[in-house]
This record gives sequence, structure tokens and C-alpha cells, in this order.
Amino acid sequence: MGKFTDRVKSAWRTLVTRSQSRLPSLRGSRTSAGVLVTPEQSLQVMAVLTSVRLVAEAISGLPISVVVRRGRDRVPPSPKYKTLVYLLTVQPNPVMDAAEFWRIIVTWLLIRGNSYVYIHRNGAGEVIALWPVPPTDVKVLRTETGELSYRLSHDGKETWLPVEAGYVATHLEILHYRWFGTGPEALSPIGVARQQVGISVAATAYVGGFFERDATPETVLTTSGNLSDTQWNRLVDQMEDRHQGFENSHQIAVFEGGAKLERVSLSPADAQFLQIYKLAEGKIASMYGVPPHKIGDLEHATFSNIEHLGIEFVQDALLPPITRLQSVTQRLFDDPEMRLKFDPKGRMRGDTAAQAAAYATGRQWGYYSANDIRAFEDQPPIDNGDTYLEPTNMVPAGALPLQRDGLPPVHIAQLQPTAFRAIAPARRTASDDAPAWVTKLGEALATFVFEQRTAIIGEPYTESDRAVWDELLAEKIAPIIGATVTDIGAREAATRGEVFMPATVETWIAAAALHHAREFNGVTFAGLLAIEPDDVEVFDIFRDAAARAAGAARRIVDIVGSFARFEGASQAGAAEKRWVDHGDQHESMRGEVVAIGEPFSNGVMWPRDVAGGNETHGCTCVLEFEYKESP
Repeated sequence: MGKFTDRVKSAWRTLVTRSQSRLPSLRGSRTSAGVLVTPEQSLQVMAVLTSVRLVAEAISGLPISVVVRRGRDRVPPSPKYKTLVYLLTVQPNPVMDAAEFWRIIVTWLLIRGNSYVYIHRNGAGEVIALWPVPPTDVKVLRTETGELSYRLSHDGKETWLPVEAGYVATHLEILHYRWFGTGPEALSPIGVARQQVGISVAATAYVGGFFERDATPETVLTTSGNLSDTQWNRLVDQMEDRHQGFENSHQIAVFEGGAKLERVSLSPADAQFLQIYKLAEGKIASMYGVPPHKIGDLEHATFSNIEHLGIEFVQDALLPPITRLQSVTQRLFDDPEMRLKFDPKGRMRGDTAAQAAAYATGRQWGYYSANDIRAFEDQPPIDNGDTYLEPTNMVPAGALPLQRDGLPPVHIAQLQPTAFRAIAPARRTASDDAPAWVTKLGEALATFVFEQRTAIIGEPYTESDRAVWDELLAEKIAPIIGATVTDIGAREAATRGEVFMPATVETWIAAAALHHAREFNGVTFAGLLAIEPDDVEVFDIFRDAAARAAGAARRIVDIVGSFARFEGASQAGAAEKRWVDHGDQHESMRGEVVAIGEPFSNGVMWPRDVAGGNETHGCTCVLEFEYKESP
């Protein structure tokens, strides 16, 4: 295997033929201001240093999380991503924490235009570390097949990587973050704006020299004739004794012999040069989307607009690089629904308040539910969070009583629109009404797969092992299935003011847990028994099993939830049940009514009854119940 791997690496390197054109080195180029500018030296310009520091530290200080989107649900990542999530949010490698890691990446992005991260994997292909690589140590290459590769020229001391110097990494081993540009390498912000930065460097040097060498006095006292030494000393002593110091401010000045006092200001040329210096600083800040007040220029900042300037900083300076970080880093995930998320909302208090007001309006007027809003905020759903509220004063026109003088009020009947009447009786499936149980069950299944993989990989297994794993999984999911049945059954019973008794269904819950455990494990073991224990495909089988966890959880909740509704209605005294069809599969049964204890015409007691076999596979139908009125 080792020789084969070496041959693959050698073949890859032979494909590398030519390098792409790079931005010319900044070290040999002199700007029109007569100074040399390099990205690292540009940090000596206060506007560059302040802008880069603000953006880099702001992004590295944001809360970072990894979420998985399942429709409107936001669920934690599968346990198999535990190490990767830790690397991205806590410590990407043994020598730096996550905040320092992202600060370095963003800093290189803002001064060099490109940031590179070497992906360190173990023999099983799992990511075990992320190492930032200085852009000066990377040369971008292109292969004959059109793919990018990267030659790493680190010295092993100042920059250490787990590969030898000169190693050519494939595009699968490097995360390449680009600032702005159209080629395989992004442009350097400092290179593009080198003239502006050069002006600022020259202006800084000029201002320093101005204060070092300038001998212009602030005040000049002139006389009409020459003074003797005694007169000169007397005049100077009079000025210092009578007018020097804040305690002598605004004293009356009396001068003899035609002496006059004059103030000396900057020359127009010097004043204009300082204005150019200030203008250059502002343009550098604008290159990074940083508002002027962030670099100390408060000329246009007021009490009324300072908050909006802060919001602009988030929108213009932080969100573009955050988007690049999130989209490029997503290559580490093989789950397309998984997202790395930097949360900038804490820095947008003004927008957060407006957003909260929008959510409140949507909730009040009934077009947002609590779970809709939580989905917008990447929060998991809550029980009973799918209810849509309706304002009490929202009634159809003409539905209020009509009062005429001297006559009793007359109520005018209002018919609902036909489309509304058609969908009003419809009920949703259990997974939609109780998404929290779907999430909990999905997490339990994913955790089980991780434990199963750890125990099975590298060990021999047989068909008899499956029964043991079925019992283990049934023990793990039985409490969740029981809680789901109790929750949904109690809701159904509560509609009639009754109490649900879960003790009566304990045997059914245990049997259901074992049935669904066998069904879930059956797919996994069918794949395992078709290959050898040391076959590399075993990783794919468990990866697929983890990916099935969320869908299996939703299906199981729908099945046991349908039973729970039936059982809750039965315990509440329902006399009849009506089949409500949600698709074409059971269109012929739509509206069929039977006694609560009798099966329907297709032989099942409730939709998705496992006793029906293929008859209810993929069914999305629900039941409605009729109760006998109390005498």
C-alpha cells in the first residue's frame, strides 16, 4: 500500500507543468511618491494597521458554530464530525487556538489577498489538524487536468507543516481563501492600492520631518527699530512674566516703541499636505470597508449616525470575508447541509432590534410561527412551536353584528373560501407537530452509529452479531419512542379534557423500538456482510448510516405518532375514526369512516400501521376522530 501511495504522489507531481501568473512582487516596485511598499511594511501605516486589525480581530472574536440544516430544523452535527467541529471552533492545531487561527487567516487575506490552510489527515482520511501556511511560502500550480496544486516552501522552523519542504499539495489538501480577483490567485489589496499606501507612507515621513526640523516660531514680536540688549531683555521678561502661563491668560498687553505681536500659522502648502495625508488615510480605510470613525476620523460621525456607521462596518467590512471563510471551509464537510457559521448579530444591535420587531410583527399577524423564527436564527424547533396566532380583531368584513336603530342586532353569516374549507380539516404528520422528538431521536441514532463503527471496524462480524446490536439500539431508542407516544397521545386526549395513560402501551412501545432497531440496522449489516471486515468500503457504510439517521428519525416519529394519536383518542372515548388522505396513495379511502376499534378497508388500524406492510410505506395520511356527545 505504501509503494502504491508513493507512486500516486509521484504521478501527481509529474502532472504539474507550469505556474500561473502571479501579481508582480511589491519589493522591487517604487511608487510615484518615491517609496517602496510591501504588504508587511504597509502595516506601519496606521490606517492599514487599524483597518486590518479591526476586521481580523472582529471576525476572530465572533461566536463560531457548526449547524446542519434539515429543512426548517437546525440539528447538531453527526458525532463523526466531533473532531472537525472541535478543530474549527476550539483548537485547529496543537500550537494555536481558533481565535488566533482565524485572525491569522483574515490578516493574510487583507494584506496579501490570499490565505492558505494545509489540511492534515490521518490514515483513515479524517481531518486531525489545520495548519495556516504563509502566502509567501506557497506557489500556485496547475496540472494538465486543469486542477490547482500548491508547492509549499516552508522552512520547518518559523513555519512548520507535517510535510517536507517542496511538497506539492493537491487541491484536496489546501483550503484557499481569496480576497478579490479573477484568476486562481486573488489580488493583493496592498498591491492594488500601492500608490495610495505610498502616499500615506510619504506623508507620514514628511509630517515626522516637519516636526523634527521645523523652526517656525508660533509668535513673533516686531519693533520699528533696533533694541539694545537691556531693552531686549526687558521686553522678553515682560512677555514671560506678564503673559506666560494659564494664570496670566487674557492680561492686557502694553508694548513700547511701536512693538507689535503677530501669530504665525502653517503655510498653505503645509496645511494642504496634511489634508492630503488625511484623505489618503480615509481611502485606505474605505478599501477594507471600514468607516472613517473606526480609524479615528470623527469629522463626519454624529450621535445620530454613529450606530448606523457601526452597522455599515459589519455589512461592508465583516460580511464579505466571513462569506468567503464559510464557503471555502464547507469543503471539509461531506454533508451538503452542514454549515460553518460566524454569528455577527452581536455587533449589529441596531439591526437586531429592527429584526426583532419584524419577527414580532410576523408573529402577531400570524404569518410566522415560533419555530419559523427559530429556524431563521438557526435554533432548533420547540414543542408546540408551529402554532400560528391570529389577532382577535382580524375578522372578515361584514362578520360583525349589524345594528339598526330600535332593532336587535343581526349577524350576517360569512362563508369561508372554498380552498380554505378544503384544507381546514387537514392535520399535519407527527414529525411536523413534534419536531423536537425528531431531533432527539436523530441524535440518538447518529450517536449509536458512531459507537457501532468504533466497535465493529477491524473486528470480524457475523449475522448473529446483528441481533445483539438490534437489542442495544432498541434499548437506546425505546425511552425516546415512549416519550414521543406519551407527548402526542396526551395532546390528543387533552382535546377532550382526558388524561393519557402511557402504562397501557408499554408493551407496544418495546415492540416498536425493537422493530425499528431491526429495520435501521438491517441496512447497515446488509452492506457489512457483503464485504470483508478490513475493506475500505466499511467507512462508507457507516457514513451512509449516519446520513440516514435524520430521515429514519422523522419516519419513526411519524409512525409512532400516528399510533399515539389513535391511542389518545381511544382513551378519550372516540367512537369513530375518519381517514384523511394527503396524497394519491390512498385517494380511494378519503373520508372512509369506521368504528374506533375496527380496521379500515386496507386492513390497518391507523395510517402507517406497520401491520399493513407495504400498504402504508411512504403514507402521509392522518386520522380525525368523532366522539359521542355526553348525555
